[in-house]
Amino acid sequence: MKYILIAAFFFFASCSDAPFIKHELKAEKTGPCTNNEETINVSSNIMGERFTFNTCVNDDFDGKQYSVERKGDSLVVKFPTESKKKALYKMILDIDAKPAYHFITLGDQTIAISTSKF
Repeated sequence: MKYILIAAFFFFASCSDAPFIKHELKAEKTGPCTNNEETINVSSNIMGERFTFNTCVNDDFDGKQYSVERKGDSLVVKFPTESKKKALYKMILDIDAKPAYHFITLGDQTIAISTSKF
Protein backbone atom coordinates (compact mmCIF):
# COMPACT_ATOMS: atom_id res chain seq x y z
CA MET A 1 0.00 0.00 0.00
CA LYS A 2 2.86 2.34 0.82
CA TYR A 3 4.33 1.96 -2.69
CA ILE A 4 0.99 2.67 -4.33
CA LEU A 5 0.67 5.93 -2.38
CA ILE A 6 4.22 6.97 -3.31
CA ALA A 7 3.59 6.18 -6.99
CA ALA A 8 0.29 8.09 -6.92
CA PHE A 9 2.03 11.10 -5.35
CA PHE A 10 4.69 11.22 -8.08
CA PHE A 11 2.07 10.75 -10.79
CA PHE A 12 -0.07 13.66 -9.61
CA ALA A 13 2.97 15.85 -8.91
CA SER A 14 4.17 15.35 -12.50
CA CYS A 15 0.78 16.47 -13.88
CA SER A 16 1.21 20.01 -12.63
CA ASP A 17 -0.29 22.91 -14.56
CA ALA A 18 2.47 25.26 -13.44
CA PRO A 19 3.98 27.35 -16.26
CA PHE A 20 7.56 26.58 -17.28
CA ILE A 21 10.17 27.18 -19.96
CA LYS A 22 12.84 24.53 -20.49
CA HIS A 23 15.56 25.32 -22.99
CA GLU A 24 18.91 24.00 -24.14
CA LEU A 25 21.28 25.61 -26.63
CA LYS A 26 24.10 24.13 -28.68
CA ALA A 27 26.32 26.68 -30.41
CA GLU A 28 29.07 26.14 -32.98
CA LYS A 29 31.24 28.91 -34.40
CA THR A 30 31.19 28.78 -38.20
CA GLY A 31 33.13 31.88 -39.26
CA PRO A 32 32.91 35.64 -39.70
CA CYS A 33 29.57 37.48 -39.72
CA THR A 34 29.80 38.45 -43.38
CA ASN A 35 27.82 35.47 -44.73
CA ASN A 36 24.85 35.27 -42.35
CA GLU A 37 21.95 33.14 -43.60
CA GLU A 38 18.59 34.44 -42.37
CA THR A 39 16.91 31.00 -42.39
CA ILE A 40 15.30 29.47 -39.31
CA ASN A 41 14.37 25.79 -39.44
CA VAL A 42 11.77 24.55 -36.95
CA SER A 43 10.87 20.99 -36.07
CA SER A 44 8.28 20.07 -33.46
CA ASN A 45 7.42 16.99 -31.45
CA ILE A 46 5.75 16.21 -28.13
CA MET A 47 8.85 17.42 -26.25
CA GLY A 48 8.75 20.93 -27.75
CA GLU A 49 10.39 22.66 -30.70
CA ARG A 50 13.90 22.65 -32.13
CA PHE A 51 15.09 25.81 -33.85
CA THR A 52 18.18 25.69 -36.08
CA PHE A 53 19.53 29.03 -37.29
CA ASN A 54 22.65 31.15 -37.76
CA THR A 55 23.26 34.39 -35.88
CA CYS A 56 26.07 36.84 -35.19
CA VAL A 57 27.03 37.10 -31.53
CA ASN A 58 30.13 37.96 -29.52
CA ASP A 59 33.22 36.14 -30.78
CA ASP A 60 33.76 34.53 -27.35
CA PHE A 61 30.16 33.21 -27.02
CA ASP A 62 30.16 30.03 -24.91
CA GLY A 63 26.55 28.90 -25.39
CA LYS A 64 25.48 29.97 -21.90
CA GLN A 65 25.25 33.73 -22.33
CA TYR A 66 21.67 33.96 -23.57
CA SER A 67 18.23 34.39 -22.06
CA VAL A 68 14.74 33.10 -22.80
CA GLU A 69 11.76 34.93 -21.35
CA ARG A 70 8.01 34.88 -21.84
CA LYS A 71 6.15 38.02 -22.86
CA GLY A 72 2.44 37.25 -23.20
CA ASP A 73 2.03 34.52 -25.81
CA SER A 74 5.59 35.03 -27.11
CA LEU A 75 9.06 33.86 -26.15
CA VAL A 76 11.96 36.26 -26.54
CA VAL A 77 15.47 34.81 -26.93
CA LYS A 78 18.28 37.32 -26.47
CA PHE A 79 21.93 36.82 -27.36
CA PRO A 80 24.88 39.01 -26.30
CA THR A 81 26.05 41.52 -28.89
CA GLU A 82 28.04 43.99 -26.79
CA SER A 83 31.47 43.08 -28.12
CA LYS A 84 32.88 44.79 -31.21
CA LYS A 85 34.34 41.48 -32.40
CA LYS A 86 31.54 39.19 -33.58
CA ALA A 87 31.39 35.76 -35.19
CA LEU A 88 28.73 33.70 -36.95
CA TYR A 89 27.41 30.79 -34.89
CA LYS A 90 25.15 27.92 -35.87
CA MET A 91 22.57 27.61 -33.08
CA ILE A 92 20.41 24.63 -32.20
CA LEU A 93 17.86 25.68 -29.59
CA ASP A 94 15.46 23.20 -28.00
CA ILE A 95 12.49 24.74 -26.19
CA ASP A 96 9.59 23.21 -24.28
CA ALA A 97 7.17 25.66 -22.67
CA LYS A 98 3.81 25.63 -20.96
CA PRO A 99 1.45 27.33 -21.62
CA ALA A 100 1.95 27.19 -25.35
CA TYR A 101 3.52 30.16 -27.10
CA HIS A 102 2.51 31.43 -30.53
CA PHE A 103 5.49 33.61 -31.48
CA ILE A 104 9.21 33.45 -30.84
CA THR A 105 11.79 36.19 -31.31
CA LEU A 106 15.30 34.91 -32.03
CA GLY A 107 17.66 37.85 -32.02
CA ASP A 108 15.96 40.30 -34.38
CA GLN A 109 13.65 37.84 -36.18
CA THR A 110 10.12 37.02 -34.99
CA ILE A 111 8.34 33.95 -36.33
CA ALA A 112 4.86 32.54 -35.74
CA ILE A 113 4.55 29.06 -34.25
CA SER A 114 1.57 27.08 -35.45
CA THR A 115 0.30 23.89 -33.95
CA SER A 116 -1.23 21.16 -36.06
CA LYS A 117 -4.28 19.18 -34.97
CA PHE A 118 -4.60 15.55 -35.85
